[in-house]
Order: sequence, then C-alpha cells, then structure tokens
Amino acid sequence: MGEYIYQPIDHDRPSIRLLRLLRGSFSDIIQGDLFEGWINQLEGGIPYNALSYTWGTTEKSARIIVNGYIMRITSNLYTALQHLRVYNMDIILWIDDICIDQANMQEWRHQVQQMSYIYREAEQVIVWLGLGTEETNYTMDSIKRLQENFIKIEGGWRRSAQLWMHLQSRPEDANFHEYAKLHKGMELILKRPWFQRIWILQEIANARTATIYCGRKSVSARTFAQMPSIIGLQPEPHSQAVLEIMPGLRKESWWGQDRNLQTLLRKFRGSKATDKRDIVYALLGISSDVYQSDTLLPDYTKSSQQVIRDTISFL
Repeated sequence: MGEYIYQPIDHDRPSIRLLRLLRGSFSDIIQGDLFEGWINQLEGGIPYNALSYTWGTTEKSARIIVNGYIMRITSNLYTALQHLRVYNMDIILWIDDICIDQANMQEWRHQVQQMSYIYREAEQVIVWLGLGTEETNYTMDSIKRLQENFIKIEGGWRRSAQLWMHLQSRPEDANFHEYAKLHKGMELILKRPWFQRIWILQEIANARTATIYCGRKSVSARTFAQMPSIIGLQPEPHSQAVLEIMPGLRKESWWGQDRNLQTLLRKFRGSKATDKRDIVYALLGISSDVYQSDTLLPDYTKSSQQVIRDTISFL
C-alpha cells in the first residue's frame, strides 16, 4: 500500500479538505476519506466539526488509511481519532495535520488566511486535551454532574459557588474532600499543553459551540469555562484568559470590549509556538484592529525579525 499524495485544491475559492472519519470500534484500524469542500455553506459546503489539539511531538509515528493509502500522523492525533470515532456513524472533521498539505507552502498560506473562518463555520469545535487520568476522569465526571444538576435550575451556578464556599469553611465535612479532589483535578487539566499553544486561541475564540474532551470524558466548553470560579479556583492569568474566550464566557469578558493586537499580545504572551512568527500570525484572525487588513498578512517567506519589525510598525 502506497503513501497518500495530496491533490491540489482550488486557491481561488474558500476551499478546504475535509476528512470523513469512517465508523469503527476503538481497536479498528483508523480509516477515512479526504475530499475537497468549501467553507461557505451557500456554496454547497458540508457541515463539519473542527478539531483543536496539540501536535505533541512532531514525529509522525502513527499510520492511518486515507482514500486507500497510508498517511502518517502524530501519535497524539492518532489517539484523539481513536477516542472521537464512533461505531455507528461516520464523522466529518477538519484537522490541520490531515487536511492541509504541510509540505506545500502556498497551500499552507492559503489555509492559514482562512483559519478563523474554518473554525467559525464549523458546527462545533472539538477540543482534545489528551488522555484521561484518574484525577481528570473524576473532575470531568464531576463537571458533568454539576452541569446536569444545576444548569436547568434558576440560580444554580450561584448556588454551586455558595456550596463550595460553605465546604471550604468546613473541612470536617465529608463532601469537602470530594470538592478538594475536584479542585486539584481542575488545576491539573488547566496545565495541559493545549492551554499554552498559540493556535488554539483563534480556534476556540471563533467557535460557535465547543466540546472539551479529556480521554473518554467530555463536557461543554460553556460549563468547563465556568467551573474554576464555581469551585473557587484562581487559574494562572494565561489559562484564565483562554477560559474567557470560550463560548459561554466570551460575551461577559474583556473579549467583547478590547481585543486589539496589542491587548492580545499582552494577554497571551505566555503562549508557545514552534515557529516564532506564529506568535503574531495566530492572533490576526481574532484581532479587532488587524482583521481583514493587508498590513500583517501571514507570509512565511519573511524572517521572524521582519515579522517583529512589521508588528512594531503596526502597533
């Protein structure tokens, strides 16, 4: 079986590739079909979900079957696909490592310029945080229960916060230890590499809805983003800023008032990128003063120093 070879896509239209992840059980070989689509639904676009994740190691040590050919992907992405695949239906996904020909710089630039649209037009954004542990499983289950118990009750979230404050003052209460375990688990989740990756910012900020996956557990981004304040946890400033741009908190945070490039660079100065140019380029699609401007279009023919000079000149 030969290696998959990318076919060109139409750069004159909002073209993207989409992966049809074929149904299967957890242990089955991962198979899919890659096909060209369009972002704009008016042009006959196909509904899809967009994946937000970290590559982990850049070594492509795992193999999947795409259109009958071998495609090599990172082990973290392979694990994500294992957990996202279901046995009874195919799923349409947009995934950067699979849907973009990473060796084609012209295509990469075309796709980067559309990145905000890709995530904005997705039916939902799926956030993959990695494999679960005993601590994260407990936390995700607890978040799910709190969502089910309180989301439909008037004043439910406020009552949850009041309960947490009550338990903090009564460490002898048996339930206190359960909440302390939840508190610790949430801290561990917020330290996952996903929260530090620069590209996730526009992925989650443009999401209409999002679901957070950690191993086999999942909760809505809206619920997840509110949990730290409910349980009295103060995340690190960077993680808190990420939570504040998730669906659910976005409209109530600084996001709706002040998101020019200078503010974004300050808020997310702790973000990490393999390519230093991405510290700027990854923010262009969510910046209020650069959006749709020709001043700082992603151009990977420029050196990091030139991008820095262009950014300083713009600011």
